[in-house]
Amino acid sequence: MSAARPGVRLLVRRAGIGVGQLAVLLVLVFLLSLLLPGDAADVQNNTVLSAAQQEHARHLLGLDVSPVTRFLEWLGDAIRGDFGTSYANGASVGSVIAGPFLVTGLLAGLALLVLVPVAVTAGFAAGLRPGSAADRLITSISIGLDSIPDFVLAVLLVAVLSVRLDLLPATFLGADLPALLERPEYLVLPLVVTVARVAAPLVRLVRAGVIEVADQPYIAQARRLGIHRFSLLVRHMAPNALAPAMQELGRTGDGLLSGVLIVEAVFAVPGIATELIGAIGNRDDPVILAIVAITGVIAVVVNTAIDMAGHRLNPAAAAQVRI
Repeated sequence: MSAARPGVRLLVRRAGIGVGQLAVLLVLVFLLSLLLPGDAADVQNNTVLSAAQQEHARHLLGLDVSPVTRFLEWLGDAIRGDFGTSYANGASVGSVIAGPFLVTGLLAGLALLVLVPVAVTAGFAAGLRPGSAADRLITSISIGLDSIPDFVLAVLLVAVLSVRLDLLPATFLGADLPALLERPEYLVLPLVVTVARVAAPLVRLVRAGVIEVADQPYIAQARRLGIHRFSLLVRHMAPNALAPAMQELGRTGDGLLSGVLIVEAVFAVPGIATELIGAIGNRDDPVILAIVAITGVIAVVVNTAIDMAGHRLNPAAAAQVRI
């Protein structure tokens, strides 16, 4: 029971901090939305309205109450699972954002499935033979990718693979979720761009962890005892070498979310970034707040899960992390 207490304390602390961060984020986003010129009634009514007509339009949208009241009412409903009604089309916010979230979730999930094995394999390949040709090649590629902005890499890949060689589609225009499942080639370029940037620092961290662990006395003793190489890597080296990388993966998860949003904008992916940009243009506060809330919850859950995984892999290393 005592061995589990540090993990429980870590879980409670990370969850508490995450809830506080999410609350602050929602307040800031709502305040920023109030600073935008006009409101949903102004955007929807392009013609000149009389003062009475304008007031009636604002009343229909519920904009005639104080911002504090609007925010607290939305927050209370959101806690119960009701994100309200879109100002733009009158549909429920849940139905508006469900499709875009599925597309973004598909892209982010596939990126994670590719990211982890690529980063771990490349990091181990470089770290097991430091100074070798493979190490220099992998390190050079990771540094190069880390120095190129996402949108620049995306434009370069489109110019070469789509425009010049005509190997892959350049954008998602006209493709919805069923089309993506039927034609996975639409996902290749966005996945490459999403994974390339976030994988680079993770590869170098795994490499550093492998080099450090390989020099430990217990690894030398395990080799003298004749432990099989695969067992040595998986059971003795990996848990200690990957613990720091697991902590970094939490920050990488945040970068992955922001990277997916950039990729969606560049490749015209019909995901949550596209929906968010449209909602900001329409001053659609319920949609904006719902997107921020859900992505915030996802970020908190992912970061907490990664911290717990790092704690399980190496409790001593995880205990040194200051949250």
